[in-house]
Amino acid sequence: MSSPSLFSAPISPPQAPLLVPKYCAPPPRWSAKTCVEIGDVRIARELGISPVAVAILRVRGYKTAAQIESFFHPTPHLLRDPSGLPDIENAVSRLANAIRGGEKILIFGDYDVDGITSTALVKRTLDLLGANCAFRLPERDEGYGLSVARIDEAKERGFDLMLTVDCGITAIEPAQRAREIGLDLLITDHHEPREDGLLPDAIAVVNPKRADSQYGFTGLSGCGVAFKVLQLLVGEIAPEKRASFENNYLDLVALSTIADCVPLCDENRYLTAIGLGQLYASRKKGLRRLIEGAKFKDKGFFVGRDVSFGLAPRLNAAGRLASPTLALRLLLSKDDDEIEATALELENLNSTRRSYTDEALLEAQEQIEREANLARDLVLVAAGDVGKWRKGIVGLIAAKLVEKYNRPAFALSVHGEVAHGSGRSCADFDLHALISHVTPHILGGGGHAAACGLTVEKGKIGVFRDASLEYAQNVLSFEQLEPQTIADCEVSSRDLSSQLALDLAQMEPCGTGNECAVLMLRGAQLRTAWPLKDTHFKGKIIADGQAFDYVWWNSAAKMSEFAPGDEIDLLFVPEINEFRGERTLQLNVKAVRAAR
Repeated sequence: MSSPSLFSAPISPPQAPLLVPKYCAPPPRWSAKTCVEIGDVRIARELGISPVAVAILRVRGYKTAAQIESFFHPTPHLLRDPSGLPDIENAVSRLANAIRGGEKILIFGDYDVDGITSTALVKRTLDLLGANCAFRLPERDEGYGLSVARIDEAKERGFDLMLTVDCGITAIEPAQRAREIGLDLLITDHHEPREDGLLPDAIAVVNPKRADSQYGFTGLSGCGVAFKVLQLLVGEIAPEKRASFENNYLDLVALSTIADCVPLCDENRYLTAIGLGQLYASRKKGLRRLIEGAKFKDKGFFVGRDVSFGLAPRLNAAGRLASPTLALRLLLSKDDDEIEATALELENLNSTRRSYTDEALLEAQEQIEREANLARDLVLVAAGDVGKWRKGIVGLIAAKLVEKYNRPAFALSVHGEVAHGSGRSCADFDLHALISHVTPHILGGGGHAAACGLTVEKGKIGVFRDASLEYAQNVLSFEQLEPQTIADCEVSSRDLSSQLALDLAQMEPCGTGNECAVLMLRGAQLRTAWPLKDTHFKGKIIADGQAFDYVWWNSAAKMSEFAPGDEIDLLFVPEINEFRGERTLQLNVKAVRAAR
């Protein structure tokens, strides 16, 4: 039975659930960002790469041969000088004095992958430097970030210095409390500061998004910011260890950077490219066990999707359904038995998380299609009881709702008289701005333009929804939300080669800001279609007289719309297929339509 409405009182009687949500999004419009131009061919010849790869990178801001060469071969020159970060020298000086003086340092992180890896990075590094330190991760029920209660707790436990990672930029009252009780506070974070520019009164507030930052790049993850602080700290206390530090800890930085969906460009390009190599070869026992549990097909390297869909969900499962400390201990432990037990628990939690998410998502879809006006509402809000809608999965539900209905969405977990929720956006709709607008109607909230969290009274969920709809009507339109499928480059058959597939593979790691390149080919002919395990298809297409192998995963329902001989347009990713020692070009199909 579906949850009753939580938007208004009195509660309306529940209706029979929809076993299959009836909403079907209109077919997306297809377009391509670019095609190969004459200048692309010239640069391609100079560098010995495919013109298509050059065209894609041109659109992404890499205009010259030197810039493209640097993209394909990231070097340490991409690393920015840490001293450009605001307050970083104050942070390093205070940390160095604390280490030398044997003061007790508490590392305070967050319950997601970025917060967990940040804490692991700092704990490992401070241990390396001989610091007297411990860590504290908030449980999801405690809420995100610093609080006055956490400050008091740290003081009661006898800590002299508290270092935050991946949180703290808006912790005005906790910082004031720390001053009052004599607890030194250092904040490192990468989230958005308050709109009024007010910063916590801490000894240092290190954040590249501060208005006065001279760093020149705002896209670091929380772990990335911590890494920059530690770069200087290691150089200050043990300069002979700095090279070893940089060569052994970028695995954690890469893991956080990809998982937290920060842009994979500029400095992050180097941090993730080098870091994924370190991750693949990591000698950290916990990471090795995590990698083994994900059962990757051994390609000899990792790509962005390996982190996004293999490693990150297992680490996040701890904070979603249990305690984030489980994941942190996996990253810190050197005991084989503890590592094995923890890894198994994380895998079980991840499996349970998938089941909870599937059940709650169906209920959310039923609720929306029963109560929302999909022809009018530009923002969707769904809410359910915490028994099924765990706090840790509402972000996943919101993301799935965005994917299905192609508009910003919120999912709220109701516990007693309070609901905790997450929002996800699309079409460049700024959720951070929305949260600022609806502040009078919620208990609290914050986050990024693309994702946010909030807390609202159960009785005001309807008010929050109405305020969100009113705001969206002034800044968003259905034209902006019209489904679009945008390929990176339109190509012809003569552009397709194994070299192109290899060049696009070299664009890894892919993710936010450096998405996996998708190509569009018009006017091909579907020649053959052979089923694979009932749900997938493979076969051949013909384009300009040339035959190309393709594979189309999870395509059984869609393939029924086509027959051999049909003229088609397709979206695909070229890749190298290796079978029995033979390597051939294969088109990994993402979508097909009748030729236009």
